[in-house]
Amino acid sequence: MRRLPARSAVLCALFLGACPDDQPQDPLDPDLLVALAEAGGRGRGEALSGRYFTVSEVLECDCPQRMGVDLCAGGAAQLIGLDGPAEVVQVDGWLTFTPAAAVLPWALSGAVERDRSFTLAGLSALAVGLFTLDLHARFDGEFDAERRLHGELAHRLLGELPDGPVDCRATYAIDGEPVPDA
Repeated sequence: MRRLPARSAVLCALFLGACPDDQPQDPLDPDLLVALAEAGGRGRGEALSGRYFTVSEVLECDCPQRMGVDLCAGGAAQLIGLDGPAEVVQVDGWLTFTPAAAVLPWALSGAVERDRSFTLAGLSALAVGLFTLDLHARFDGEFDAERRLHGELAHRLLGELPDGPVDCRATYAIDGEPVPDA
C-alpha cells in the first residue's frame, strides 16, 4: 500500500510539472488581489487605526519616463501618494490603507493578524479623456510595538497616457509613523 501513494506522487510530479498552471502566481494578478482585499484576519480591536505619515524608498522599478516625469525616481510614489499622510482603519481582522495626498485615488484593504502582520491589496482605475491608468497594488507588512508600520508595497501601472502606453512595476519599502492626535 505504501508504494501506491509514492508512485502517485512521482506520476503527479512528472505530469503536473510540465503544466503551465504549475507556474508561480503573479503577486499582482487581479484575481489574487481581489481575494486578498476581501480576506479578513484574526487581529482584533481598533488599536492600529489612525493617521500615519509614510515615507517610501524605491527598491525595484522598471517604469519609463512619461509626460516628463521619471516614474522610478519618486514620480509614481508622488502619483499614488506614498510619501505623506495616510489613513489606516482597523476593524477587528480588517485593515484599510488610504493615502491622503494621492493624484490617483486608491485604497487597499485586507487582513490584519494578531501578530500585527497584514496583507492588503486593491485595484484602482482613473480615466480622464484619453488618459486611462489602472493601478494594481499589494502591501505586505507589520506594525511594531510602538504602532509604526513597515512593509513592502508592490504596484503595477497599466494604461494609456497622452505620450504612449505604460505597463510597468515598482516595489517600495514603506515606513509609517503614527501622527499624534491634535
